[in-house]
Amino acid sequence: MRMLNRQLLRDTVETVAGTLRSHKLRAVLTLTGVIIGAAVVTTVGAVLSGLSERVANVSEQSAPNVIYFTKQEKIGPSFQRVSEEERQRKELTYADAQAIAALPSVQEVSPQKIRGSYGPAANPPKLTRRERSAINPLILGVWENMPEIVSVSVADGRFFTAGEREARASVAVIGHGVARQVFAAEEPVGADIKIDGRIFRVIGVLAAATGEGVIGSDDIDERTVYIPFETADKFFPEVEDIAIVVRAPRGRVDETIDDVSALLRQRRGVALNAPNNFGVNRAEQIFALVDQIITALALVVVPIALASLLVGGVGVMNIMLVSVKERAPEIGIRRALGARRRDVLTQFLFEASVLTGAGGVIGIALGFAIAFLVRFAVKFPAAVPWWSVAAGLGASVLVGISAGMWPALRAANLDP
Repeated sequence: MRMLNRQLLRDTVETVAGTLRSHKLRAVLTLTGVIIGAAVVTTVGAVLSGLSERVANVSEQSAPNVIYFTKQEKIGPSFQRVSEEERQRKELTYADAQAIAALPSVQEVSPQKIRGSYGPAANPPKLTRRERSAINPLILGVWENMPEIVSVSVADGRFFTAGEREARASVAVIGHGVARQVFAAEEPVGADIKIDGRIFRVIGVLAAATGEGVIGSDDIDERTVYIPFETADKFFPEVEDIAIVVRAPRGRVDETIDDVSALLRQRRGVALNAPNNFGVNRAEQIFALVDQIITALALVVVPIALASLLVGGVGVMNIMLVSVKERAPEIGIRRALGARRRDVLTQFLFEASVLTGAGGVIGIALGFAIAFLVRFAVKFPAAVPWWSVAAGLGASVLVGISAGMWPALRAANLDP
């Protein structure tokens, strides 16, 4: 029995190879859809896997001891609308930040006032230097200890001092991307820029992004501009929302969150049995949301990519119908010599699955090549996951069986 199955497999593979050789152009056109579909599935899997790996790496490197206390529950992108209760909450205040700074369990604290947006902004601030403008700058009003909180590195110049903050000095530390956009070949440190029409003296430039952001570049770091909190309060009074950024000692993040939350609940008059009326956000929570977005994207994109295999299925059905017609005498001889309908049906279904399986293997190999190029050409951690290989190959074979069913039934029902 095993010998018969092995012989059937060999004969089927030889038949498929002969069909491909005798109709090369038709076979290429037939397999194009299957190859492209399998390649797309493999490539999409590699990109999504790379994004997940990049998110994990950035999450580990992005100051895990930093906690953001905000008026709203969540910061960053969200699929949920802000509730009416969140909108009615009172703002966190400068005095709240000062009270938190006095807690023994806190390592560093800074209030933060934001002019601009972490994402696309409807009304971005205008940062200019003569005729040049920065693209969507993000202005952050903070205390002078912000570099110790979020590990900011100043490559040229310096950060502002407590005296400059208390004096509401118009000084700024700009991101490397901002400096490149508005200064070009000029020396930024010591020069003037305008933020919403107000003149600021540049005293420092942040280090260039490492290129290890979620999508390959640290866009936010590149376009961030730090100014003293009191200066931001003077020039942007319309920005009422204040976030409080806290750095906890290593290994004491939960203790710090509990202490700060208890203090804020007391200051905001929250009842013992009532939930917090403020948000507590850690860096990894933001990246966890990004990971959820990647997963949702996979659930949408992968089925679309698999659908492209259906195009190849139509071609497979066509070539198999033609094959049935061309091989009618062969089928009749086999039936006359004792072959059952089930044997003919099985053979043609197997031929169709081998045909599309070969296309799937070629497509997966193409996907591996694309992932290799992406990984080394743009330094992106694209890696083909096992599920995309299984999905591409499995879908290819399934398309072959589905598309070959009707031709196989026609072949099996031919009159000997």
